[in-house]
Amino acid sequence: MAVKYRQTHINTNNNDSAWLLYFYSLPYLFSIIIKLINGEILHLVLVSAVCVAIVLSAVWMGTGLKNKNNYHARKYPNSTPFPMMFLASLIVGGATFVASWLIVGYNLFAGIGFGLAATCGCWLWYGLDPVKSKHISFSDINDSEKALEILQDSESMVLNIESASHKIGNSEMTQRLGKITSLAREVLGVLYQNPKKITKARRFLNTYLTGAESVVHRYAESHKDLTTQKLEENFREVLVNIEQVFADQHEKLISSDIFDLDVDIEVLNTLLKNQGIN
Repeated sequence: MAVKYRQTHINTNNNDSAWLLYFYSLPYLFSIIIKLINGEILHLVLVSAVCVAIVLSAVWMGTGLKNKNNYHARKYPNSTPFPMMFLASLIVGGATFVASWLIVGYNLFAGIGFGLAATCGCWLWYGLDPVKSKHISFSDINDSEKALEILQDSESMVLNIESASHKIGNSEMTQRLGKITSLAREVLGVLYQNPKKITKARRFLNTYLTGAESVVHRYAESHKDLTTQKLEENFREVLVNIEQVFADQHEKLISSDIFDLDVDIEVLNTLLKNQGIN
């Protein structure tokens, strides 16, 4: 169920852009032009290096912010993200130190002070990478890594559906998708408490969450053209089915009954095929 990486192109967050650092690089960009015109080669090299370092730190900070947001949005990550934000802050501090000392002409200690201030400013403005691990393991089942992977992949699809549902303009569809993702999270929560059931639920989760993703994608595409009443009814029928089945399976999980998975999966596959979504 190789789905976990799809979140990178669906989930977006306006807070992922380190725009302040890009803005911070602009004076150095203008300085490069001035140094080039004046033929100040040594200062040109230094200013160029500082500018590149700040732009690189902005890219890394944006990556770190995205990793941080994804980490906090997930309940079942197994490790903390690489500390991109911390490294970006250090680069900003180092670049500011070089600029203050070797370019502007402040003494060494003043340059160190400016560098430390820039680093601390980044920490205060952007924060730091997550440090508290949410490491999860199941000691009472044989294939614990596979069980965790199923939870993580399923959660990725839930996040994808939540993100995509906010972009469609139909309130009814958005509410139905919200109900589906809420039920899906409840199912994942019960499975987390009963890990021996996870592998048995893999095909069910993959089929129904992928079906919900497909509905969102097709519905969004259909809005590029004039959406017909029949098409609206088709999507509604699929979502009602998915919502009902998730509610039923959640109840079965709580009562420890056996899944009736194959029947449910065939019903959805037939429905998706009839509606031209599968």
